[in-house]
Amino acid sequence: MAGIDTEVKFTLAADQVSAGLAAFGLADRVARRYEVYFVDALDDAGDPRLYGRHVVLRVRRRGDDSGDVTVLLRPADRGRLIGRWRPGTEHRAAFRVVHDWSHRKVLAASVEAAYDSGVGQLLAGPRKGLLSAEQQHFVRNCAGHLDQPLRDVRNVGPVVSLTWPDLPAAPMPGLRAQRWSWGDRAYLELSLRCATDDEATARRALFAAELERHGLKPDDSVTTKTETVLRDLL
Repeated sequence: MAGIDTEVKFTLAADQVSAGLAAFGLADRVARRYEVYFVDALDDAGDPRLYGRHVVLRVRRRGDDSGDVTVLLRPADRGRLIGRWRPGTEHRAAFRVVHDWSHRKVLAASVEAAYDSGVGQLLAGPRKGLLSAEQQHFVRNCAGHLDQPLRDVRNVGPVVSLTWPDLPAAPMPGLRAQRWSWGDRAYLELSLRCATDDEATARRALFAAELERHGLKPDDSVTTKTETVLRDLL
């Protein structure tokens, strides 16, 4: 889709994480550390209710109680991203629309609200205060019909997240990395942002070859990290 970046992603499972960190020179001491929580509830069938409606609600908290709250629609309905939520429009919060290309390319839209402090209080409740006014408008207008989306939800986590944004010395310019760990599970996600479809196709092939050169095999599961966390911890 013209004008929308593509984020190429590969995920390494637990048995590849250490090798992936070493291959791309990812040291813990230079990473940003977050506690990550997801907010969801089980439906009558025992499945994550919001996630099943393509809505992800994520809270990241740093040691000083700063962080952010993100509402993500994946896949997003392009027909609902209109008017105020047309791709490229500006907002007080960070609004992004990208093609998320992991196993397959899907449209994703998100609104991220940043906080200098008080994230722990947001997690503690009340629930109606978790989403900013902009995020509430985004959910109402772009997520389809959701009856009381925050009804009976609870926090899932924490997942320990180490992030390395835009590594300048990486073999792949613009490489971003994120490691998640909880219990005995761990994942390392490696990603590149590309401006055009042609660039994404070319860099994805180079990216895959770079992983192969290091003996790294991306996780072939179609289950996302988020779904794995929710099913483990809800």
